[in-house]
Amino acid sequence: MIEQSVVENIIETANNSIVDIISDYVSLKKRGANYLGCCPFHNEKTGSFTVSPAKGIYKCFGCGKAGNALKFVMEHDHLTFVEAVKYLGKRVGIEVKDRELTPEMKAAQTKRESLSAVMEFAHKKFISNLWDTEEGQAVGITYFRHRGFTDHTIKEFGLGYSMQQRNALTAAALNAGFKMEFLSESGLTILGENNYQADRFWGRVMFPIHSVSGKIIAFGGRVMQTNGKVAKYVNSPEYELYHKSDVVYGIYQAKAEIQKQDRCYLVEGYTDVISMHQSGITNVIASCGTSLTQNQIKLIQRFTNNMTVLYDGDYAGIKASLRGIDMILKEGMNVKVLLLPDGEDPDSFALKHTAEDFVDYINSHQTDFIQFKAKALLKDAENDPLRKSAAVNSIVESISVVQDLVLKEYYVKECAKLMDVREDIIYSILTKKVVADAQRTANDHFTHKSRQHLASQQAEARTSLAADQNVAPNVPQSDLEAAAANIARQQQLESLDIVNPFQREEREVLRFFLKYMHCPFFFENKQSTVGAYIKECLDGDGYKSVDPVFNRIMDFYAERPDASMKNYTDSADFEMVERVIQLTNDEVTLSKMHTRFGKMESEEALLDDLIPKIVAQLRYKFVKETISRLGQDIATCTDPDTQAKLTQEYVGWLGVQKELSVTLGNRMW
Repeated sequence: MIEQSVVENIIETANNSIVDIISDYVSLKKRGANYLGCCPFHNEKTGSFTVSPAKGIYKCFGCGKAGNALKFVMEHDHLTFVEAVKYLGKRVGIEVKDRELTPEMKAAQTKRESLSAVMEFAHKKFISNLWDTEEGQAVGITYFRHRGFTDHTIKEFGLGYSMQQRNALTAAALNAGFKMEFLSESGLTILGENNYQADRFWGRVMFPIHSVSGKIIAFGGRVMQTNGKVAKYVNSPEYELYHKSDVVYGIYQAKAEIQKQDRCYLVEGYTDVISMHQSGITNVIASCGTSLTQNQIKLIQRFTNNMTVLYDGDYAGIKASLRGIDMILKEGMNVKVLLLPDGEDPDSFALKHTAEDFVDYINSHQTDFIQFKAKALLKDAENDPLRKSAAVNSIVESISVVQDLVLKEYYVKECAKLMDVREDIIYSILTKKVVADAQRTANDHFTHKSRQHLASQQAEARTSLAADQNVAPNVPQSDLEAAAANIARQQQLESLDIVNPFQREEREVLRFFLKYMHCPFFFENKQSTVGAYIKECLDGDGYKSVDPVFNRIMDFYAERPDASMKNYTDSADFEMVERVIQLTNDEVTLSKMHTRFGKMESEEALLDDLIPKIVAQLRYKFVKETISRLGQDIATCTDPDTQAKLTQEYVGWLGVQKELSVTLGNRMW
């Protein structure tokens, strides 16, 4: 591992040279004290990507990306923390030496390195088998060329061949000094009784699977001859370096173009990806026959939020995968679907068309997933009312997870038109679905206190819905009741701030804390600094946030009260760095919370009056919640001594509440 002091030195030095470092990736032009360019993380024509050499930070005012030099190279080049530190160390001329590891750390590191090394060895061996042996040329090269792959494509994707001899790879690896435990754990070797050893992939052409950073972590192998008893494709089993739910095939080769085009094409198999790459379409990945998992979707979303799914012309073969795409919609991605002509798949279509023709075909034939699903299910429904009902419910299931409300309304209208069903019926089914989901969620979060106001909010929502016939015309009264309940529960969830009930107040306190922490501050004839005053107030209440970033910023101040703002942004804690940048560099729209305390011509000029009130806002809300909790504890307590202690504590907090009320002007907002 790298010494922490070395990491800190590298980050600080890199941030001091942040313009030079980012200029390796982005064309920057000087604009006043800062530098401006087009953001490398999203497509834009007018530059909104700003680099501040004085602060050692970058921020895009278009997509919101922000951080320091270390975070930039990690995100742009998709490097691990250690890889990025070593890269920057070399870039700024600081030698990186790994510190002495504990035996446990050495064992874990050695194991991962050994697994990675044996996978790299296997990959090189498969490539050598393909190009340097008669068997590889006769079987492997012949197969790949029959599929239409050029030699350049074969080499670009690192395709290979595993010999017919059942233990050829195992024997070669053991002779090279690799241990059987790593051959077995990585899945390259299968062990059996009586010292049986066999290569998992013997007699197959090989497709290496890369991690997003380009490391070989698994293989897929296709058998050349089969009698029906041997699976056509065999993949590496999961092990420490490979979890198939976290990996998509081709992401390493496609990530740059996906980011550039702000769209990815999703196909089914290895050869689909390779053929499309060869035709010139390089922003393509494969699910390899399985529905995408949440982790795979999040991996793709690192590069784009737009996806087009390519299917062959067989409607029957794609119905099983329709439900999996609901998960993509639920994650907020924009999904299009393309049905290729009958008898074609992405592999064959790519080999027959240029990239330009293929992309033109996609753009002119792709459709929204909901419309595609409706047409697919309608083929089976025909005049069968039960099947038609099931189809409508299935489509509404997909519509219910769409995040965009305008898009959701559009899909309702399209569904009604395609399925020949009235819109109000679609709304009714959708309402019941949304209400059921909301109730399941709400039941997990609601407190007794929140339920007390549910009836009145329900009545208000019911009245609002009934008056708005444009939203849900002719919807039955029972569905209005259900919709009203849903709206009321959503209002409850929003008003309670389930995740962090003090989020709004904390943001205000943290913004003033970060911007003015070293500014002199006078309160009740005592001189301090803004930072010291805020920290003392919160510590005095024993306040800890449910937001770990808030706590880490406060802890950082406690450890280094004289630290400059640059010390905060030089941190390797990227969440903290991004929060600091957002709160200290955004254009501030004055919230109701602190404009209530008077016209603010200059924040800094009003700190003596403003800071106590901003802090009191957070403290008052916290104290009020504490008093409420203690009141409940007292009411349910049966032990007299404990009850007396709780009562004494309760009275003490009431005194604090009274003091805060005075600071706030005898009212609470």
